[in-house]
Amino acid sequence: MKTFFIKTLGCKVNQVESAFIKEQLIKNGYFPEEEKKAELLILNTCAVTHKAVSECNKIIKKWKKFNAKYLIVTGCYPQVYADSIVDLAQKYNINNIVILGQKEKFFIPEILNSLDNLFQKKVPLVIINKYQDVCENLLLENFPNHSRAFVKVQDGCDNFCTYCIVPFARGKPRSIKPEIVLEQIKRFVKANYNEIVITGIHIGKWGRDLSPRKELVDLLIEIEKYLEALQKPFHIRLSSIEVNEINERFLNFLKSSKFIVPHFHIPLQSGSNKILKLMGRVYTREQYLHTLEKLYEIFPDATFGADVIVGFPTESDKDFESTLYVVQNSPLNWLHIFTFSPRPGTKAYNLKPYVPQNVIKERYEILKNIFLEKRKSFLKTQQDKIVTAIVEKIIDGKIKALSSNYIPIWIERFSEFLHIKEKSLIKVRLARIKEDLSMEGIIIKNIYLNEQAC
Repeated sequence: MKTFFIKTLGCKVNQVESAFIKEQLIKNGYFPEEEKKAELLILNTCAVTHKAVSECNKIIKKWKKFNAKYLIVTGCYPQVYADSIVDLAQKYNINNIVILGQKEKFFIPEILNSLDNLFQKKVPLVIINKYQDVCENLLLENFPNHSRAFVKVQDGCDNFCTYCIVPFARGKPRSIKPEIVLEQIKRFVKANYNEIVITGIHIGKWGRDLSPRKELVDLLIEIEKYLEALQKPFHIRLSSIEVNEINERFLNFLKSSKFIVPHFHIPLQSGSNKILKLMGRVYTREQYLHTLEKLYEIFPDATFGADVIVGFPTESDKDFESTLYVVQNSPLNWLHIFTFSPRPGTKAYNLKPYVPQNVIKERYEILKNIFLEKRKSFLKTQQDKIVTAIVEKIIDGKIKALSSNYIPIWIERFSEFLHIKEKSLIKVRLARIKEDLSMEGIIIKNIYLNEQAC
C-alpha cells in the first residue's frame, strides 16, 4: 500500500493540516494518486454544520465503491460524532474504515505501520484521544495548489458560542510559538510565496497561553520585522478576527503596518442584541458598528466581510430587521450567510422555538440580495483604482489574480508579461465589473520583478 488521496472539507486550518499529512506521507514513501485508484483514502472532515456532516457521509459512502485498502476519516467530525461514523459504517457494511481524532491525524504514517495488526474486520477501528496541551508544529516546505500560503498560528477556541461545535471538536486555545511561525514564513518565502494568510481557529486568542502572555499584535510585529528586512513588497492577510479583539493597540498597529492588506473578516452572526446574547457572543451591535467605522476610517477601500447566521432559534422579524440594519448601515460589503444548523451537544440545539424553514429561506434571500447590491456598489467605487494583486492562476491565456482588498481580477495576458508566473505580485488598474462580481484589470507593474509595463 503506497498510494494515497486526501480530500479536505472545511476551514483553512484543515487545508494546512492536510498539506502536512501529505508531506509526511510522501516523506515516508507514499505517493499521491487520483481518487479512484488510490490504495489509501483520507477524508479530513468538518462538522460545523449539518450540511458539512452530510457531505462527509456522502463521500464515505462513495468511497466504499472504490478498491482502497483503507478509508481514513479524521478531523472534527469523528472527534465529536465518532458514533455516527461507526453507525454509518455498520449500516453500509464498510469494513475498511479507520476513524481518527484530531491528534491522531498528525501520526498517520506511524499508525499505518501497525494498522494491519490493529484492524479487526467488520468492526470500524476508532483511535481518538484527548487533545494535547500544546499546538502541533506543522512546518511545511510548500503549500501545493495554492498561490497564497496559509500559516497556522494557533488551534482551538473556548468561547463556547451556543450554536458552535468547534470548541468540542478542537479543544482549548493553543498557540504556536513565534519562532516556529517565523520559521514557517521563511520557508514559504523561500518557496516564492508573496502572500501569507494568518490562520487559526481563533487567531485573536494567539499568545494568551504563552509564558509570558502575548497578543496577536506581538506576533504580527515580529513577522513585519522579518519581512521588512527582505526589502520587497509582500502581503499579510488575516483570516478572521473577532470585533471585541480589535482594540486601540491593534488599530494603531494597522495604521503603521506596511504589509497588512485591506481585507478584514469580522464575524457578525446577528445584528440583534437579544440574539447575540442568546448566541453567547460577547459584543453588541453598537460595538460592532463603532469598530467597523474605525477600521473604515483607516481602510476606506477595504473588503469588510462577515459571517451571518439566519434563523437562529427565537429570531423574530424584529431581530432579523436589526441584522439588516447593521449590514446596510456599516462598511460590510462581503457576507458568508449561513442558515442555522442545530449541532447536537451545543446549547442552542435545545433552544426553542425553531424558526420555520420557509421563513429562514425567505430571510436568507433578502439578506443575500442586499449583500449583492452592497458588493456591486463597492466594486463601482474601485473602478480605475490601482491595487496590488497576487497571481493565482494562468488559464487559457488569461491571468486570474486576487487584489489586496479581496477582489477577483481577470487580466488579458499581453505578450510583454509572459514571464509572469503564479504567486507573482503585480500592480493592476481595475476596470469593468463582471457579472460574477469579479473585475477586469490591466497590469501596471510586476512588483516582484520590478519591471515597468510599456
